[in-house]
Amino acid sequence: MKALSGRERLLRVFRQQLTDRMPFWLWGVDPMFRSDRSPSWEPLYELVETYELDIMRWWYPKKNLGRFHSPALHLQALMKPEFFNSLVEETRKESNKGDMWEYETIIKIPGCDLSQVYYQPKDGSPGYEKTYFIKDVEDAKKWLSIPHRVAKPTVEVDSYFELQRKTGDRTMIMVMIPEAMYSVQALTGPETFSFWLKEERSLLHEMIDCSYKKIENLTKYLLSHNVGDCYGWVGPEVCIPPLASPEYFREFVFDYDKRIIDLIHNAGKLVWVHCHGDMEPVLLDFVKMEVDCLNPIEPPPVGSLTLAEAKKIINGGMTLDGGIPNNSFDVLEPEKMEKLVEETVAMGKPGGCYILGETSDPSTWPTLTEKHIANYKAFVETGIRLANYD
Repeated sequence: MKALSGRERLLRVFRQQLTDRMPFWLWGVDPMFRSDRSPSWEPLYELVETYELDIMRWWYPKKNLGRFHSPALHLQALMKPEFFNSLVEETRKESNKGDMWEYETIIKIPGCDLSQVYYQPKDGSPGYEKTYFIKDVEDAKKWLSIPHRVAKPTVEVDSYFELQRKTGDRTMIMVMIPEAMYSVQALTGPETFSFWLKEERSLLHEMIDCSYKKIENLTKYLLSHNVGDCYGWVGPEVCIPPLASPEYFREFVFDYDKRIIDLIHNAGKLVWVHCHGDMEPVLLDFVKMEVDCLNPIEPPPVGSLTLAEAKKIINGGMTLDGGIPNNSFDVLEPEKMEKLVEETVAMGKPGGCYILGETSDPSTWPTLTEKHIANYKAFVETGIRLANYD
């Protein structure tokens, strides 16, 4: 087969078609959008450019308001602009933990505010929620009373077409959109959400229905403007075992996401879904949902399936993306990393329908160490050595 452009290679592997070589990417490492964590990421950008690795280039319908996955981003996506601008405020202050910032996001509702507090380490490490917007049923009812978007979205799309022009055939562009269940779970937190799966199912459905309608509206708008090669989202992982049963996954994830997937496919676009955890209980559900590419396929002990077992189960019905555990960049020596990549490629490459990658991006570390860089170098050089199909 003749050499393919990066865009054509990814489009073909998402469609379970033959490619010129095994696709291979570094998650979140795109030389066009360099991390503010430079210079520690610079060697990764060099690896991408030197070896012409594949890139998943993301475009977001909403401008970033500050922190990635900020609560304000979620609220902006679901509320009418005039209400968002007047009712939501986010502030940052020193926390009682000296090494962390405290972000507070407040939704101003007549009679009572809803607030969420988020701790963010100052070194850039992943943070966590101290408190969530929705703490009880009354809070949920207040959230449902907020003026959500009900009319056609007014989303700026010119930046997408400018990005498309700059990208050319280097890679495809993935539009990242919210996921209905995850949008609600992010407001309640995992504990409340888990209790409500049994105790407040009708309320959860009302909330997820509300989020779904906004996401459906947004997706239809973007598709009507021919935005994106592919659409992607994160979040189903918080509604799979052991946090929730497969039955709850089908009720609160499958039944909503399948309708979004159908919209996207009917417009001739593709779907990428990110879901951590053990895929064994729900793997075939993703196939039935007609997900084109599932990421990140974590091997044992996080998951119960090896990559080879997962490929056998889906039997070419979906592309798998990932397979290299993120913690291996911490604990392995480069020689062991090389062996791990060889073993992973031996399971994933035969028959195609596989993209070699890590199970998370490098942002889990505030600064990349020399060991991280050495392992990324071993990862990339081994993957490239094995990428060609015989």
